[in-house]
Amino acid sequence: MTALQIGGVQTQSEYLLLLSATLIAAGLALFIVFHAYSGYRRNNSTRMLYLAVGLCLITVVPMALSIVINSLGQSIGFQSRVYTFYLPLLSRISEIVGLCTLLYSLLVVPSQSQ
Repeated sequence: MTALQIGGVQTQSEYLLLLSATLIAAGLALFIVFHAYSGYRRNNSTRMLYLAVGLCLITVVPMALSIVINSLGQSIGFQSRVYTFYLPLLSRISEIVGLCTLLYSLLVVPSQSQ
């Protein structure tokens, strides 16, 4: 294995490209979540709060998990099961909870008319 191979599959430049794309996507997701949260603060709308939380769980949390687990895996050397089972499982659980939160904001939380 050469020094440029990470886990025997990716080169360092491929890893950096993937990390860059993930960070850009996470930044855009945080921007959207921030605006949804600002809508909650501005209008005191519980729906907007649940919307912001749901969007965060769907977009930001899985990307953050991916970055953290991959970064730790680089230095600690996780087994492949972490990448093939645990990381996808945690990401899907976060997405499921996020989607349920979005549904809750759309269907259950009463709208506040002023």
